[in-house]
Formats: sequence, C-alpha cells, structure tokens
Amino acid sequence: MALSLPIAWIWVLAYKTSSQRDKIDKDLDRFCQVHNGCHPGNRRLYYMLSEFVGDGGEEFRSLFLYRIGKKRHFLKHIMPHGAILLGFDVPRDKLGAGLFIQHGYCTDLSAREIGENCWINQRVTLGYKGDGCPTIGNNVTIGVGAVVIGDVKIGNNVRIGANAIVVHDVPDNCTVCSPAATIVKRHDPSVNE
Repeated sequence: MALSLPIAWIWVLAYKTSSQRDKIDKDLDRFCQVHNGCHPGNRRLYYMLSEFVGDGGEEFRSLFLYRIGKKRHFLKHIMPHGAILLGFDVPRDKLGAGLFIQHGYCTDLSAREIGENCWINQRVTLGYKGDGCPTIGNNVTIGVGAVVIGDVKIGNNVRIGANAIVVHDVPDNCTVCSPAATIVKRHDPSVNE
C-alpha cells in the first residue's frame, strides 16, 4: 500500500515523541535481527515507513501502537492498517524491550510483566486464573499455542514448548513441554470402523 508522505510522517512523529522510544528502538533492533533485512544507517526510519504502516508487519505495528499510549487512538483512525491485532493487558512500563511476536494471530497477552528480549509465537495465551496472571522473565521463548495462566512466575532464559499448558512456576534456565502424545488405541486395518 502506498502511503501519502504526510500520513507516514505522523507515525514518525508519534515515534519521535514517545516516552517509550528506547524500548521501541530495541523492538526495532530485534525485528531487524530476526528478519535480516535492515538498512544500516536508516533502518529505524525505513521500518517505520514500510512495516508500521504498509502491508505486513501487523504484529510489530500492534506492539508499536501499544507502546505509544494514547496517541494510538488517533493513528488507528487515520489508517485502515491501524487496528491493533493483538490483545495487550500488560502495564506499558512492565513490557520489556526487544519483544518479538512471530505471527501474533489469536495471541492474547495478559501479564503482570514481560521481560526483555522475549519471543512469543502465534496462538499464545498469557492469561488470568482468578485474580492472578503470569510474570514472564527475560529471554523467554513461548511456542505456538502455549497457554500460561494464573499467578505463575516464568524465570529467565526459559523455553516453553508448543501447546504447553503452564500453571506452575518455572525456574530460570529450563525448557518445559506438555506431555508428548501417547497412543490410546491401536486400530486393526482389516476392520472397517
């Protein structure tokens, strides 16, 4: 989608005046690192104009809009691509820098805190159980379809496997997975079922 220059510069102005610009910069650095497509020297402006407001980059755009706070309400209405794709219920000051969201479709993030340099895949739910919701440490990777609910603490350098259901604390430097699929019945190929 080709943008008019004035609309693109409104996004740049929102970035330049954001109190969370340092975190946005780290998010951009992480985005560039993962996608291997940054242009040295002008990478921030390049990604602001191409990924934030053009086709693609919905997850990153949603994170950016969340980080800029109340200004997002204006930006969401001046562009059809302004809608927030992800659900965020994390205090803005407790959402660590360098967050990367891979294909954030059907992703809902309700947490007390998410640390720095985390990687969250699609269909992940961080959510409430009763009055409590998770606290996620630094350098945590959460696999596709994982669910982390309740007042649990996920340590630093943790990997949560795809479709894992986490309802207990996980200490630092661990990998957790749900039980592997098990055979519950063997079928006799000669019998039509």
